[in-house]
Amino acid sequence: SETQLRIHRVTVSGKPELLPGARRFMRDLAYPRFYLDFETVGPAIPIWAGTRPYQPVPFQWSCHVERAPGVIEHAEFIDLGGELPVRGVAQALIDALEADGPVLMWSGFERRIIAALAEQCPDLAGQLQAIIDRLVDLLPVVRANYYHPDMLGSWSIKAVLPTVAPDMDYAGLEGIHEGTEASSAYRDAIDPDTEPERREQLRRDLLAYCRHDTEAMVALVNFFENN
Repeated sequence: SETQLRIHRVTVSGKPELLPGARRFMRDLAYPRFYLDFETVGPAIPIWAGTRPYQPVPFQWSCHVERAPGVIEHAEFIDLGGELPVRGVAQALIDALEADGPVLMWSGFERRIIAALAEQCPDLAGQLQAIIDRLVDLLPVVRANYYHPDMLGSWSIKAVLPTVAPDMDYAGLEGIHEGTEASSAYRDAIDPDTEPERREQLRRDLLAYCRHDTEAMVALVNFFENN
């Protein structure tokens, strides 16, 4: 495939390749732009009635909102109460994402989570479907137009980000650096035996990690829009 050929060329040359398709795509995105990321927990033994083993249940989201170039706001939601968090997640999401503007994601994960929320909260299904209809997946665009030797064959956001914004590497985060750590932190945070100070630290770490994911998308879109 062309992608495999690009990987080979870049690996041999040691020089990244960036095609103009990425810039065209990013520049065509309307404002406001909503950059969305969920954190989920999927325990082998379900915590809540009505959920399946390993079912990803969202307990948190982050959304950066770009009203105009460089004009950015941030919204976030987290539920560490221990009850099934889906309704709170869904309602807050509907409130934050407004009525218009692309909702940007990295891979199809967010689409699956919102579709599941619509099943679990049928009275909100229409509003959640309207969000699904606005989703824009950045991953295929970047995969088709960009490769850097440091990505080592991966287009995960954690692989791509350091090649365009080295100062935003996930290694610089304190506490939580990837999704499985976030799930574990959530499990600790909702444990009744967890000390309040520890719970508050976990909350801060979770918010920082999820926020970093959506900040990363803002940085990536900005890079590809201007290069």
